[in-house]
Amino acid sequence: MRKTLLILLACALVPGGAYAGDFSSSAIGTTGAQFLTMDIGARGIGLGGAYTAVTNDANSLYWNPAGLAKIPRVSASFMYTRYVEDVTYQSGSYAQRLNDTAVIAGGFRYQDLGAITHTDTSDNDLGKFHPRNYVGELGWGQSVYDLSDSEVDIDVGASVRWIHSDLLEHADGYAGDLGVQSRFYSGRIPFDMAFVAQNMGMGQRFDVKRDTLPFRAKLGGAIHPIRGLMLSLDAVMPIDNTPYGALGGEYSMEVQKNIKMMLRGGFNGMNVNDLGVVSAISFGMGLSVSDITFDYGFSPLGALGNQVHRFSVSFNLPAKVSRRYRER
Repeated sequence: MRKTLLILLACALVPGGAYAGDFSSSAIGTTGAQFLTMDIGARGIGLGGAYTAVTNDANSLYWNPAGLAKIPRVSASFMYTRYVEDVTYQSGSYAQRLNDTAVIAGGFRYQDLGAITHTDTSDNDLGKFHPRNYVGELGWGQSVYDLSDSEVDIDVGASVRWIHSDLLEHADGYAGDLGVQSRFYSGRIPFDMAFVAQNMGMGQRFDVKRDTLPFRAKLGGAIHPIRGLMLSLDAVMPIDNTPYGALGGEYSMEVQKNIKMMLRGGFNGMNVNDLGVVSAISFGMGLSVSDITFDYGFSPLGALGNQVHRFSVSFNLPAKVSRRYRER
């Protein structure tokens, strides 16, 4: 099992079609299907995207499929986002625990770019068209008892997705993720470490050449230094840009029994060079009432002069009596 895991991670770090200019600023604009990198879930966005080691609900299908293994019983999440002009982005995810070790999940994402005027090479108006992108995905999270002991818990996960774009032309693609999450108990304060390789597979082909997928490798960590406070850090290596980092923090407080409030902040370095430092800052908050959580995330777009508001609702059904959770 250990050898298999190491081989999978090594393969994930070297995606097919990588060239010498990749993972640098000279590779900007060389990949397609950029909608695959648009984050979902207001909590992770409020944390600046530093969520690889933190994710633990149905949205793990996007952030890191290994996080699915932490779902107690049932989890569902839905998000709505309005970007600049008429661009909207929606997502929905559902996850179900199968047994003490395994969780299965499914989800969708939908991007609508609004109405765009169609013109020919002579600038003649040919009417309107409505570009849209669709993603359907399935995921699996698994707790690995063979690698877990009294000092560490290991979870692994994988996801596959179908990609479809409906522009003036149509194109399909297929991608997948591999992820790992670990919790270490050996120190005075337990901490989490995680790794995920995203968007590996076959890109879309609109004409002759097939696009390269926007592959990303992420290494993340998280720690809870005091009660109610969580700090997280991600290092991101995208195939079509220079590596960057993300920081996040969340403070949760119990208002009364079964009611909890969360405040979040984050910093993501992805667009600092293009849109300015302001675009890297994010804020968010959440309200958990029994099994339902309402999350809000806010991030400015810097030089573009717009702000993006994300709203998501998630449902997490508590666990039945389970050997895994009873032991911890």
